[in-house]
Amino acid sequence: MRPPIRELEARLIQAKSAAECLSALLDLADAHAAEFRNLEGLRKAREALNIARTRHDPVSIGRALSAATLCHYQRGDYLSAVATGLDAVEACTEADPAGRSSALQSLALSLHCVKSTDLAQTTATQAVADAKRAKDVLREASARSVLGAVLSDRGAHKQARREFRGAAAAYRRAGDTHRMLKATSNIGHAYRHHAEALETEGQNAVAKFQWKQARRIYDIVLGLAPPPADHAIALGAIAECECRIGNLDAAQAAIDAALALGVETPAILAPCHLWHARILVARDDLRGAERAAEQACTAAQKLEHGDVLASCLQLLSKLNDMQGRFETAQDLERRAQEVTLEREAALAAVRTQVAAVWGLDAQPRGRGQARAA
Repeated sequence: MRPPIRELEARLIQAKSAAECLSALLDLADAHAAEFRNLEGLRKAREALNIARTRHDPVSIGRALSAATLCHYQRGDYLSAVATGLDAVEACTEADPAGRSSALQSLALSLHCVKSTDLAQTTATQAVADAKRAKDVLREASARSVLGAVLSDRGAHKQARREFRGAAAAYRRAGDTHRMLKATSNIGHAYRHHAEALETEGQNAVAKFQWKQARRIYDIVLGLAPPPADHAIALGAIAECECRIGNLDAAQAAIDAALALGVETPAILAPCHLWHARILVARDDLRGAERAAEQACTAAQKLEHGDVLASCLQLLSKLNDMQGRFETAQDLERRAQEVTLEREAALAAVRTQVAAVWGLDAQPRGRGQARAA
């Protein structure tokens, strides 16, 4: 189990040497990243990186860069994530396959988000192999979670669920409840993504079964007493499942509970408000739905390259159209299209830069040329 952040902060204050300080900073960077405190995670990673470079400690350099990569990725700054991830991989020597696996995991997530899916899957698969070579069961579980996320997005839903189940089982055996619940949540997400694909194909009856399976998994997550961010994610996902199935009262209760937690992370808050709006539309509360959609837009605008904003704008357009405000509806629909095109162009540009950076990094650089986190 990862120690609480307050305990880690106390360790940092009480550190009596650079080595103790570095250890505490690395643990803090990892802990902040795990709880979506990305700016604080980046600050701790940068402090750790400075000490690690002074001490010529490649293992700690790689670990600091890996934490920074995850924070960049969660903020939506994918180019920084990929560039930092490449540095993390480079910092890890062949003698440190466990550290290399962590670096490859963060890199794979970033590649996945810019739709470099082939490279993301190859990188995640290598992360699993490195963790196995290190005989590091927990790192292998983490790598399998990353591979599962990539596979799920590629439509390999059953294979993705196998990876997530394997990860959750490893965490359970190790007594790591926090990461076990994250892996379990991922099983639910894979069921939801499968349901969405089936619904798009018109296989509504099978899709409904998948929504119910996802709902069952999220109940398990809630039974694990998740921290606020993970709790809100699970409740928001439950609200979506219940809404898709047609259980509007249950959907409303779940989304009310999610929003009552007060989680302010935009990547969590925006989808919650968006599903709140959709539930209210289904309940014919157009005014309430419009307020919720506006709140979703406000949160989504804080995300870099996020795909939620276009959905929020499209729903606002629909709501204005339903209330007879046709010009406003058209303006919002145009803005949604612009946001989609801007996002696609931004990700395409990042993919081009990734290809250039990846090619550049095919030749090892000197340590002095490494980028800062």
